[in-house]
Amino acid sequence: MKLSELKLHLTGQNKFNMESPPINERDFVSLIKEHSRIINKVSYFYATDKVSFDDLRQEIYLNIWLGINQFKGQSEMSTWIYRVAVNSALMALRSSKRRIETVSVDFGMLNISTDMDYAQRDIIQHLHSLINKLEDIEKAIILLWLDEYSYDEMADTLGLKRNTIATKIHRIKDKLSKQI
Repeated sequence: MKLSELKLHLTGQNKFNMESPPINERDFVSLIKEHSRIINKVSYFYATDKVSFDDLRQEIYLNIWLGINQFKGQSEMSTWIYRVAVNSALMALRSSKRRIETVSVDFGMLNISTDMDYAQRDIIQHLHSLINKLEDIEKAIILLWLDEYSYDEMADTLGLKRNTIATKIHRIKDKLSKQI
């Protein structure tokens, strides 16, 4: 998308503003803070050498800002944001025209309890590296499943049928269990 298509203009303070923002900046910041876990997780798992974590997160912020007026309230706001985040990540990866590579897990970004022993941390690190090797859609499905979304919510978020989600989850579990 070209910058001119975004209908943005510079203000006197050299900030970008939409011609008619759907919500004010304070409400937008509050919305982003409330759903930062979703945005950061999607950005983290889809970041590559070609598409950095910060660039991907900024792309998601922009797409949420530009699309917020399309949110009709027919689903939870978190479901809509998850959909925007995953779609933004997939589009960024497609436009980078590079095959997805795995990224190492940075435990500083994950909120893992300090009570966890080293064996448990190794298991979690191994699982995260396996998730990073999944195809894009499989990664999106398993992340939603790990966040305990229902099959119907996952189907709505990803634009797939419920039975497709159920089948893919079964196949993903099989794929991951064979690699453990």
